[in-house]
Amino acid sequence: MAKPSQRGSVPRAQEKVVGLRSGNRCAYPGCGLELVFDSQHPGDQPKATGKIAHIAAASPGGPRYDANMTPAERGSAKNLIYLCGPHHDAIDTQLQYHTREFLLEAKRTHEEAVQRAVRAAMGEVTYEELEVVCKVIANASIPPQQLGVDLALPLQQKISLNQLGPSSVQRITDGLSQTARIADFITFQNTLSPSFGRSLVARFKGDYYSVIADGLEPDEVFDYLVETAYENAGPRDTPRVRAAALSVISYLFEICEIFEHE
Repeated sequence: MAKPSQRGSVPRAQEKVVGLRSGNRCAYPGCGLELVFDSQHPGDQPKATGKIAHIAAASPGGPRYDANMTPAERGSAKNLIYLCGPHHDAIDTQLQYHTREFLLEAKRTHEEAVQRAVRAAMGEVTYEELEVVCKVIANASIPPQQLGVDLALPLQQKISLNQLGPSSVQRITDGLSQTARIADFITFQNTLSPSFGRSLVARFKGDYYSVIADGLEPDEVFDYLVETAYENAGPRDTPRVRAAALSVISYLFEICEIFEHE
């Protein structure tokens, strides 16, 4: 739900990663303002109100510009922070206080807090949240040739081959704590609709292949898939829905042959 940046070229996929990691809240220390305006009519969608800012500017002469960075690094989620309007404006005008180091630390602290909130809600995920996430994915229109599940590599081998970082490993571990519940849910749904599981997998693979050309690193690809699942789950933004999205994507990451493999 992250709002596109107005300055510099930021790939849409990177925007989604930043929005996920920030929990759609302002990352400025002491703020945490929720940056989504809920829809007031069933026909409307929620509106993201936050702004994405560059920590090191996208172009020469901008705040905190670093000539040693590549264009890809400047547009990467690692160099972006999600803020409310006032704090977005403040960091680019009060430069003596809002240094690069200040913003990197603010980003790190905020994103870790978001992860802790999702982890705390993991044990509270119910079939209601799983249904919201899974049915949206499974009901998407998928070409028949994409159906099916290939044999996946062992989880640890897949993580190693992709060089996933500690944060992604922790998130996958958290998500897989719900494996049995998700498997039971999918098994039950398959009794009602035999193609449910195959469609779920096919949509997941489709989302993966649609984004790998955008230049995201493996950690960012995983977060992009979680954000896509969450974003499609409807207007409710709760830690339990976010935890459900993480759980479902972690489960599919384990059972599907995607990402780099031998």
